[in-house]
Amino acid sequence: MKRIYNSLLLLGLIFIGFGCTDDFEEMNTPKDSVTEVEPRFFFSDMVQGVFANYQRNVNLYPDFYAQYWASTGSWAVSDRYEYKDDWIGNQWKEHYTQFNLESNTVDAQFGDKPAYNDQIAIKNIWMVYWWSRMTDTYGDIPYFGVSNAETNAYDSQEAIYDDLFLKLDEAIKSIKNDETQALYGEYDLVYKGDVAKWIRFGNSLRLRLAMRISNIAPAKAQAEAQAAIAGGVMTSNDDIAHVPMWSNGWYDYLHQMAWYWDNIRVAKTFTNYLYGQSSVGEDPRAPRWLSYKVDGKPLTKEAAGKATYEGLENGLDASMPSSSAEVTGKATIRLENGFVEFSGDGDKNAMFCPVMYYSEVLFLQAEAALRGWTSGNANALYKQAVEASMDFVGVNAVDGDAYVAGLNDLTGSNEAQLKQIITQKWIANFPNGIESWADFRRTDYPDLTLPYDGVSGNASVAADTYVKRVRYPDNQHNLNEVSMPSALNTIETDRMDIKLWWDVENTKAKSGGLMNSNF
Repeated sequence: MKRIYNSLLLLGLIFIGFGCTDDFEEMNTPKDSVTEVEPRFFFSDMVQGVFANYQRNVNLYPDFYAQYWASTGSWAVSDRYEYKDDWIGNQWKEHYTQFNLESNTVDAQFGDKPAYNDQIAIKNIWMVYWWSRMTDTYGDIPYFGVSNAETNAYDSQEAIYDDLFLKLDEAIKSIKNDETQALYGEYDLVYKGDVAKWIRFGNSLRLRLAMRISNIAPAKAQAEAQAAIAGGVMTSNDDIAHVPMWSNGWYDYLHQMAWYWDNIRVAKTFTNYLYGQSSVGEDPRAPRWLSYKVDGKPLTKEAAGKATYEGLENGLDASMPSSSAEVTGKATIRLENGFVEFSGDGDKNAMFCPVMYYSEVLFLQAEAALRGWTSGNANALYKQAVEASMDFVGVNAVDGDAYVAGLNDLTGSNEAQLKQIITQKWIANFPNGIESWADFRRTDYPDLTLPYDGVSGNASVAADTYVKRVRYPDNQHNLNEVSMPSALNTIETDRMDIKLWWDVENTKAKSGGLMNSNF
C-alpha cells in the first residue's frame, strides 16, 4: 500500500466516476468497469496524510513554534517566523483538493448505503481531526459547503468549532458496531478496524477541542468536556492514535530531517525542560528520545562525552554556518532501540506519526478536574499522565516511578497548577508539535523563548511577539481575497501575530511567569 500509488489510483477512479455526463456514461461505460471506489481506499490515503509533506507542513512550522526542534541552517526562515508559501502553503492545497475531496466522494457514493454507516462515521471523526488542524493553523477558513474550487466563502472559527462538536456527537452516536457493517480492517492504519477504539478516540478528540475553547467559551467547553468523558475516552496506551510508516518505504518524516539530512536538532528549550523538573534530575525519557550523532553513529550522552542532552537555540542568526560545532554538537533523534515512534515496532513498521497519546487525554482530564468540571482528582490524574508517558516511551518502571515520585504535587493558584500540568503535558506530547503549539497559544504555557534574532524579516510578527497563526496561502490572496475576513484580506494585514478566536491573551501579559486569563 504505497501512498503515491493509492493517490493516483483514487484520482483516476474519481475522474471515471464523476467526469462524464449521464448519457455519455451510459453509452460508454463497460458493464464490468469500476465506477465506485470502496471507502477503505480513500480512508487509508486520508490517514497517511499526517506524514505527507511533513517537513513543509509540520516540521518547518508547528514543530519549530512548539520549540521541539530548531533549524540547523539559515535557509529555514520559518524558525525566525518568516512565511514561505511553497512550504506550508501545501497544507491548504492538500486539505481542500485531496482529503476533503476524498471525504465528499465517500459521502456521495456510500452515504445512502446502510452497510457503510460505521465506515462513514469513522471517516467523519477523522475529518474533524483534519478540520481542527486547519482552523487551528489559520483561524477563519472556508468550511461549510466547500467545493474543490479556488473561491469559497470563509467561515468563522467559532462556527466551525460548533459544527465540529456536532459532527463528533453525531458520528459517535451513529456507530452501530455490529455484524451488518463493513469494516476497514487493515486499511484502518490507526486501529485496524476496532470500532470501540474509534469511539474512544472520537470522545478524546472532543475533550481536546473542548479544552481548546475553555478561555473563550467556558460554559460550552465544560458541557462538551463532560459529554466527552461520559461517552468514554482513551483508557490505556493501547488506545493511542498514531499512524505507522512501513519499513520498506520512503517517508518525509523526522528521521529524514533530524538524522539523514541534518536539517534540525532538538530545541534547546525542550532539552532544558528535561532537567530539573523532578528531584531525580534528568528525565528518564531523554535517552529514549535522543542521541548524539558522532561520525554518523548514534551515541548516548555518556559515549559522546557530554554531561547532558543539549539542544539548539531556535532562530539562530542567518550567518550561523550549518557545519559549525554550535550545530553539529547538539542532540538529535534516536533512531535505534529507543522510542517506538522513532525506532519502530521491530516488525513491518519503521516509525509512527502521533495524532493523540493516552497521556494527553489524562492531562486533559487533570485540567478538567482543576477547573471543577469533573469529580476527578487533578493531582492524581496529572501523575497518572506522566506515568502513562513513561510507559509508552519505554522507560523502565523503576526509573519512571522515581521521576514521578520526584515531581512536585500540584500546588498554589489554579494558574500555577495549570502551568505545571501544561508543562508536563508539553514534554509528554513530544514530538507532536501541532498539538503543543496549540496548547502554548491557548494557555501561554510552558515558558518558551523567542527566536534568537527576535524579529520576522517580513514584519509579519512584531518584535518580541510569538507567532499566533499561519497566514493564508498566496493563491487565496490572488484569487479569493474578497471572501477573506476583512481584517486579513491583504498580504500586509494577513499577519502571523494575530490571535485566533480561542486565544484570548498575549503571552507578554505574564506576571511572575503566570497568566491571569486561564480561569
